[in-house]
Amino acid sequence: MAARHVARTAAWSIACVATPIALRSALGRPWGAIGFAIVLVATLALVLWLPRSAHSAFTAGAIGRALRRYRLCRALAFTARRERAAELSRSACLLDANRGADAEAVLATLDVNALDPSERVVYLNNRAWAALDAERDPHAALALVDDATALRPDVPAVQHTRARALLAVGRVDDAISVLDAMHAGGELPPRLEAIRCRDLATAWERKGQPAYADDYRDRARLHAS
Repeated sequence: MAARHVARTAAWSIACVATPIALRSALGRPWGAIGFAIVLVATLALVLWLPRSAHSAFTAGAIGRALRRYRLCRALAFTARRERAAELSRSACLLDANRGADAEAVLATLDVNALDPSERVVYLNNRAWAALDAERDPHAALALVDDATALRPDVPAVQHTRARALLAVGRVDDAISVLDAMHAGGELPPRLEAIRCRDLATAWERKGQPAYADDYRDRARLHAS
C-alpha cells in the first residue's frame, strides 16, 4: 500500500514537471504555459468533482455509474486517505448491487489500524451490512454496527443498518424506534426513505399490524417512484 502511494505521488510529480515541458516544446513558450494551466485546472476540477458526482449517482441509485466513478477516484487518488475513501464508497456500491462477496474483498484490502474515526464508521457499517446480506450471525452484525453507532450516532445509513440488525435478532420494537429516529436530522433522500418505509412495513407485519404495514408499503412505493 505504501509503495503504491509513493509510486503514484511520483507519477503525479513527473506529470506536473513533464506536461509544461512537453507543451512548451510543442506549442512554444507562451502557449505551453497556458496549456499547462488549462491541464492543471482541468485535472484539479476532475479530482474535486468526481467524489461528489459519484456520491450523487449512488444516492440516486445509479450504482453502475457510481462504481465507475469511484474506481476512477481510486485511480486518481494521490493520498492514502483519498484512496481509502474511494474504496469504502466502492464497497457500499457493491453491497447495494448485491455483490456482497466483492464488497468484503474490497474491505479486506484496507488496513483497519490506519482508518480514522469517520472511515471506521463506514468500514464497520459496511461489514455489518455484508454480514446481514449473507445471513450470517445477526448478533455479530449488530455488534459491528453498534460500534459504528457509538462513533457516529447521527448517520442515517448507519441507523438503517442497525435497524436491520435489530430486526434480524428479533428486537422489532427497537428496530421501529431506530427507523423512526432516522428522520431526526431532516428529510431523507427519496431512495433511502423508500427503503426505510419497506423495513417499517416488515417490522409492523411482524408485530401483527397489517394495516400499518400496508401503509408503509404504500409510502415506499410513493418514494420509489
